[in-house]
Amino acid sequence: MTIFHLHRSHEAKRQKIRDKIIKAHAEIEKYPDGFLKVWQLLTLKIDVSQVSVSTKGIIKFRPRFFLPLSSQTIRTCLSTKLSNKAALDEETPKCLGCPGSRVSILSITRCPFILDLCRDKFATAVRRGFCLDNLTILRECGATNKGKWKHQPGFELIDEKLSTDRWQILRILEDVEHEVPHVVFDIRQNVDVDKVKSLTVGEVKAILRVMAVRMELDCYRQHLIMPILVVSYLNSTQGRILQAHHNGKRVVIQHTKILEFEGLKHRPVELFLRYYGSQPIGETVSI
Repeated sequence: MTIFHLHRSHEAKRQKIRDKIIKAHAEIEKYPDGFLKVWQLLTLKIDVSQVSVSTKGIIKFRPRFFLPLSSQTIRTCLSTKLSNKAALDEETPKCLGCPGSRVSILSITRCPFILDLCRDKFATAVRRGFCLDNLTILRECGATNKGKWKHQPGFELIDEKLSTDRWQILRILEDVEHEVPHVVFDIRQNVDVDKVKSLTVGEVKAILRVMAVRMELDCYRQHLIMPILVVSYLNSTQGRILQAHHNGKRVVIQHTKILEFEGLKHRPVELFLRYYGSQPIGETVSI
């Protein structure tokens, strides 16, 4: 009886969290493009806060669900000095995607978007096909990519409206073995940063759509928390990193300040790549 009661209790908690996410998702879809004001976030029951980056290059998310790669790992991958063997192999990336999937081909041949944006600076890494599959357990051919958003309006992972604030999720990385519920995705926008005062509607829509889709997946039913890490490209020269989860009461979104890709402090390109390839950590089964 005790085990049955605990199971019912877990399912009841998860159902309440799911209902709150679905409600928040339905509400955010009513908002026009632009930026969200504080009172709008309160109405949506979303807690938003800006966090700093430590001198060691660790974003001070609390709680922390993603452990970034070391700076040395990224610097090695971005090295412009190719060995003879690497020079011979540079046209043949050796990372493995999802067999038989078109997504796997894209995963193998496409660099993280930030390297495309900084192609002149990191030409060698782009030419070698910098591949995250060698650096993280998360892959691009997981359950979310196969989810119902493909068949149900309102869950698309792209805003195709002809608007200056249109947005698109480029890649979604998750555990194809369904052992951890964490997901990393990047979103591209074209936002005038001079006008940025808070989160964009596009960022929050993308987060809530992914949350809503993933809460419907049976493979993650044992988890109450479904952590999300977002690499957000606000435009071609600036971006930020966000972490989102539902704490049982409301959606919690933490984000860095806007970072200049050409800036020196915190080495933004390196920081983006370290978190893009981060490892899942933290408690997700209970709250």
